[in-house]
Amino acid sequence: MNHAKNLRLRNIIIAVAAVLVITSAGASAQQKLGDLVTEGGFDWMIGRWEATGDQGEKIELVYKWELDKHLLTMQLKLPDNEYRAMIFYKPTEDKIIQITIDNKGGIGKGTWDADGNKAVLKHEHTGTDWQTYKMGFAHSKVDANTMKWEIHEMYGSDELSNYPDFTIEFKRQKKQAPKK
Repeated sequence: MNHAKNLRLRNIIIAVAAVLVITSAGASAQQKLGDLVTEGGFDWMIGRWEATGDQGEKIELVYKWELDKHLLTMQLKLPDNEYRAMIFYKPTEDKIIQITIDNKGGIGKGTWDADGNKAVLKHEHTGTDWQTYKMGFAHSKVDANTMKWEIHEMYGSDELSNYPDFTIEFKRQKKQAPKK
């Protein structure tokens, strides 16, 4: 009886150990967003950017790594609006997801993908007026200090228009010294 009890206990311990090894191997094998961005060749996007709008207004854009490159945050400042976003990899769907909120209470969601040398965000934003806007933002590298955004209309099938509605060219900004 004692021998059977020891055998059962041993089998339980082996089973628990096997489960722990399998689950810990899966967790360590989970890919980081940072790895995906680097593999895709889009790490050049990270940093502080600035553009000038049609009326001469300043547009500020910042992409910043957080949480050991599992999270990318985005901040977009326009004269009357400000947007903040969290961008992360969701392995269960094998998608890069963006969740956005603005300073007026609007919210958005979208997915990122590569299209050749462009990083494309397909985004849906609902304002406080309950109007939903669908747009595609194609990010491309012009040179080491210049990024181009092509903003496309997005149709119900999540297809982007063939030609952008408008284009914005951002210039890389130097890091700001910490405030004292």
